Amino acid sequence: MDAKVRLKRSVLIGLIFILAAANLLTLLLYFTKSEDASGFAKLAGTETAASIDGESISRESWMYEMEQRYGKEVLRELINQKVMDQLAAKYDIKVTDEELDKEITLIKSVYNTYDRDLAVDDEILRERVRMELLLEKVVTKDVVIPLEEIERYYEENQEQYSIPEMFNLSQIVSASHKEAEQIADEVKDGSSFQAMAMELSEDAPSAVQGGNIGYIPADSHILAGDSAKEIESLDPGSISKVIEMDGKFYIFLLHDKLEAEQYSLEDVKGQIHRRLAMEQVEKSMKPEDFWKELDVEWFYEGSL
Repeated sequence: MDAKVRLKRSVLIGLIFILAAANLLTLLLYFTKSEDASGFAKLAGTETAASIDGESISRESWMYEMEQRYGKEVLRELINQKVMDQLAAKYDIKVTDEELDKEITLIKSVYNTYDRDLAVDDEILRERVRMELLLEKVVTKDVVIPLEEIERYYEENQEQYSIPEMFNLSQIVSASHKEAEQIADEVKDGSSFQAMAMELSEDAPSAVQGGNIGYIPADSHILAGDSAKEIESLDPGSISKVIEMDGKFYIFLLHDKLEAEQYSLEDVKGQIHRRLAMEQVEKSMKPEDFWKELDVEWFYEGSL
C-alpha cells in the first residue's frame, strides 16, 4: 500500500465522529461546569429543547439521548487522550510543533481533491495527529532502524515528500450567475463570507463548514480551467471573481497558500524512522492496549 495513503487512513480514521463528538462535548461540558449542579438538573428537566405541535421535548430527554448514542465513544476519546499524554510523560516522549506542522502538511497533500466526507476542523485534525504521533513514538520507542535503511527509503520514495502548491480555500456555490455576483458584492461590502456560505451556498457539505474546503492542490480537478490562475493571483483574505465550472458559479475565499516544497532527508528522517519501525511491530496498536498498564476504569467496564 502506498505509504502516503496508509498515513492518511491511519490518521483520519474516526475524524468524522470526532468532529461530531467535539461539538457534543462542548455542549455537555458547558452545562456540567455549572456552579450549581442541582440547579442545572432542575433546569434540564424543565427547559424545553423543542416543541412539535404543542408537544415538548425536554432538554433532559435530549441530553440523555445524546449520551446514549455518543457518550461511550466520547468518553473513550477523552480517556485515550489522557492515556497518550501519560505514556508520553512516562517515557519522556514529545511531539514538537515542527513535527506536527510537517505531518499535517504531508497529510493535506495526500488527496488531490477535496474529500467531502473528511472535511474536518484544523484544531481537531491537529489534536488527532498529535495523538497518532505519540502512539507511534510509544510503540516504536525500542525499535532501532539503521540510518542506511532510512536513507534508502528516502531515495526510493522522494515523491512522497514532494508537496505541491496548495491553496487553503472556502467556497460559495450558486446555480445563478446573477446571484453569485450579488453574493460577491455583499462580501466585498463587508458581509461575512462564512455566514453567506452557510446560508446561500448550494454545496451542502462545505456550506455547513462555512464554505471551508481545506487545502486544494493547484493542479486539482476542483480548480478547473482558469480558476487556478485566478486563485493564484489572489492575496490571502481576498475573494475571487465569479468563476463558472460545470454549469455552476463559484466564489472562492483564499485563506492561505502553501508553496511547493521538496522535504529533505533531514526534514523527514524522524517520520521515516517511525514508518519503518511501525512495519516491524507485530500487531497494530491503539491507545486501548495501554489501558491496563495505566489502570483505566470507566462506566462501561468490561467493554472496549
